[in-house]
Amino acid sequence: MSSRLALTKPRPAPSEAPRPAPPPLVLRGMSCEAGDLRDRAGALGVGPHAVALMLRRGVTGPEAQARLLRPRLADLRAPTGMAGFEPALELLQTAQQRRMRIGVFGDYDVDGVTTTAILTTYLEALGIDVVARAASREGGYGFQLADARALREAGAQVVLTGDCGTSDHEALAWLEGQGVPTAVIDHHQVPERMPPARALLNPHQPGCDFPFKGLCSAGVAFYLCASLRSAIAKKTGSALPDPRAWLDLVALGTICDMVPLVDENRILVRHGLGVLASRRRPGLRALLESAGVGEDDPIDETHLGFRLGPRLNAPGRLGPAEPSLLLLRARSSAEARAMAERVEHFNIHRREHQDAIVREALAILAADPRTPERRGIVVAGESWLHGIVGIAAAGVVAQYRRPALVLAVDRARNEARGSARTAGDVDVHAALRACAPYLRRYGGHRAAAGVSVDPAQIPALVEAFDAAVAEQIRERQLGEPAVEHDGVLPFEAIDEPLLVDLEQLAPYGVGFAPPRFLCEDAVIERVRVLKGRHLSMALRQGRVGFEAIAFGQAAAHPNLAPGERVAFLFAPLRSSFRGRVRLQLMVESMWPARGF
Repeated sequence: MSSRLALTKPRPAPSEAPRPAPPPLVLRGMSCEAGDLRDRAGALGVGPHAVALMLRRGVTGPEAQARLLRPRLADLRAPTGMAGFEPALELLQTAQQRRMRIGVFGDYDVDGVTTTAILTTYLEALGIDVVARAASREGGYGFQLADARALREAGAQVVLTGDCGTSDHEALAWLEGQGVPTAVIDHHQVPERMPPARALLNPHQPGCDFPFKGLCSAGVAFYLCASLRSAIAKKTGSALPDPRAWLDLVALGTICDMVPLVDENRILVRHGLGVLASRRRPGLRALLESAGVGEDDPIDETHLGFRLGPRLNAPGRLGPAEPSLLLLRARSSAEARAMAERVEHFNIHRREHQDAIVREALAILAADPRTPERRGIVVAGESWLHGIVGIAAAGVVAQYRRPALVLAVDRARNEARGSARTAGDVDVHAALRACAPYLRRYGGHRAAAGVSVDPAQIPALVEAFDAAVAEQIRERQLGEPAVEHDGVLPFEAIDEPLLVDLEQLAPYGVGFAPPRFLCEDAVIERVRVLKGRHLSMALRQGRVGFEAIAFGQAAAHPNLAPGERVAFLFAPLRSSFRGRVRLQLMVESMWPARGF
């Protein structure tokens, strides 16, 4: 993969392998007396553990707790205060009345593809002629002039952009100059200069009074489709398709775009998971099958985030996102299965590239004697795919627990493009801002960001990023990030009612952290390595034993053996395999029990 060669430091012999140290731990949020927990739990109809987890996540009032447990679509706030909403509705109603062809362009990630699928398939269900186009990573981020021209050549008389467009002034201005009105459906940060579109639907724009700012583009698109249906039905009295049938796509975009799972997003995802469980959409049915999810398996947010999302992202990471869009727009099972096979092909190649980049990046860093002392890490390689380096950066962060920037160098273009991922509370966007003299472009947010840089500036960037992160840590007195957990959970307390409690609080994600409990001492009865990377274990505490799985942790525990006593962070869950359901422990990190 990379043309850079590096000698790695010799690995210690198995007998010399260092034993993993426990991470710094802190109990999450606020707690509550046992008697009060029982009283609250009885009033809500759940167990005490459910109340404790809500309290630890800041959901303290009885009404808020009841809404979280039983979210209703009726609780969604109306989009009346959303800036740009009325012009967008007028534009679409005019297009529908005049039978105009609408072009829809979406970004290459899951939010962009689902937004495009929502808009196109719902407009088609209303009888509107639509032409759809998805971005290609090679064409660059956002809505480009070439994309605008392609839609115009395809006969588009109105153009909508999904998950992009807010900053794409050139393409929008060209369309407006051609007499083609545009509407932008987006959720990215708004620059000082507003886009030259007829309507901008973006909760982050100045003057937008919609109270919830956490919607992804798929969520904004759902609001637009629901309001369009109401507006047309009010004028015509016609029975029109119900947008709630599109909530499966909304849930997929929301989970995979890592927006906060609170307020409106929690309602949309909870109901979207219910729609997805029916498996009515051919494309998602085929994608679930391709991802190994059985017809009778219950579906939760982890399936979307870890099985469906990476597959839908794969084509856009390697080139055009068109296969993913075609899959979601498929109308028959045969068409969907064919497209799912194409998407899976891309996903296999994505995994191969990802593993190779992470492996090479870690080897380069291991060979650099300054790596252990750096607070921010930069690593670059030639022949790396820039669509994969974001995932690789996450792999470097997992290894070093420090912010990392991974760059793919393209000598032919004289450009290095890369992605940064944070660790702890470091703001990587702010760190890159401090490195701006060495960058051509950068953008993103505090947890993740992207850059473009002249390859000649990489050595200077290595030092500047390290210094910027170190300065941020010094000024804000940031230590090694502590890992939050929900308290000690003994094995004897893990049973079916507990699982029911935890499932009632789903979906978990950004803004509503998944359960993470602490086990201080358990005995390993059996251990084996799966696929060279994962640990499958049988663990016992007293008279109670459980099967456990620790993904990707085989290398960290090369000498693990029966009889050893370990401590670990974990979550209990239901494991389903070939129709058999059992309770299992998902181990996040593990270390020797105290005193051993």
